[in-house]
Amino acid sequence: MKQKKNDITIIGGGVVGSLLALILGLNGFKVSIIDQQKKEKLFSNIYNVKSYALNEGSCRLLNVLKIWDIVKKDTQPISKIILQQGSSISSIQPFELIFTNGKKNDYIFNMIEEIYLKKAILEKIDKCSNIEYLYSSNIIEQKIDNFSSTIVLENGLIINSDLVVGSDGYPSSSAKEAKIKHFNYNYNQSSIVGIFKHEIPHDNEAVQIFLPSGPLAILPLPGNRSSFVWTMENNDAKRRFNLNDLLFLKELNTVFQNKRGKIELEYKKNMFPISLALSKKVTKEKFVIIGDTSHKIHPIAGQGLNLGIRDVATLAEVLIFSRRLGEDIGSKSVLDRYSKWRNLDTLTVVFMTDFANKIFSNNNYLMKFSSGIVFKLLNNSNIIKKYLMKEASGLSGDIPKLLKGENI
Repeated sequence: MKQKKNDITIIGGGVVGSLLALILGLNGFKVSIIDQQKKEKLFSNIYNVKSYALNEGSCRLLNVLKIWDIVKKDTQPISKIILQQGSSISSIQPFELIFTNGKKNDYIFNMIEEIYLKKAILEKIDKCSNIEYLYSSNIIEQKIDNFSSTIVLENGLIINSDLVVGSDGYPSSSAKEAKIKHFNYNYNQSSIVGIFKHEIPHDNEAVQIFLPSGPLAILPLPGNRSSFVWTMENNDAKRRFNLNDLLFLKELNTVFQNKRGKIELEYKKNMFPISLALSKKVTKEKFVIIGDTSHKIHPIAGQGLNLGIRDVATLAEVLIFSRRLGEDIGSKSVLDRYSKWRNLDTLTVVFMTDFANKIFSNNNYLMKFSSGIVFKLLNNSNIIKKYLMKEASGLSGDIPKLLKGENI
């Protein structure tokens, strides 16, 4: 069997794990990424219909890594967000909460399709000699204790490292093997996601409609195109997902009140189950989890990736500074710094997204009417709206250097 030694092994090759590998590799760490997927699958539109709303902090990090210049042409700024409520798919209440950018050329979020972001990150990784990306690789053994960490792959390769990072999503094989448990809550919801083309321009406007069974988000993309995330109860989701494209789009346009005119699916839609998962701890000796492996949240506010990128920026800063000080990067004392730094922000986002889903997506007429009144009051309070915008930007609290746009 072939053996190798590196500094860090990252299990999972998604956006979060790949970004961490790139930052660490550019700062002198020897990194291996273990990904079960084939390389060609990562660049297929059939499998990559997700889109992300990047906040200002995430965009600053990408700028530091010189990725923003690569992807900027494929991004779509959001300058206006409209939140609405609906008592049914054909009855949208008049209450709206509207967020707009404060200055010209100052945007709330930047939308990007997953495939373009992945491509740009992997292009940078391919040019970094400190990073080894192992595609189509399956782990058959994961041995981690207080003194060492060893990963054995199906092809016989044995990787020894100072630290293993679990970034393989949820449910996570790496976290399970490390005996890290999660708090779980099943929303009994699924999200149908995809991209559609439309005849009426979106004018940089994002819309989220809170329906009794879950929210519908319509998010602008470059050109006359938009991404949709339609969350609903499982039975409704299965029924709608199995409709042919014509009938599905008819129902979608009914909810959206035909605001984009004629619409047409660009690729096949996809469907994902929705649940809440929060790990009871994020570190063990020689092992740490990040992104969805640590916290899987409701997509109601589109903050999942931004939360994961904050994990990446924080962990990278902790590890880089600890290495400069000559510390053991896999030690409990080093990893505890990361855990303490991230705890409050993670818990806040998990609570707020869960609360928003339960408050706004329900059949209680009185609660929906009351929340509609709250919408109206918030629209008249610039102070509260500015606070909410600052929170959404990812720039509040004690943030790591990369989110400030600074090198570590």
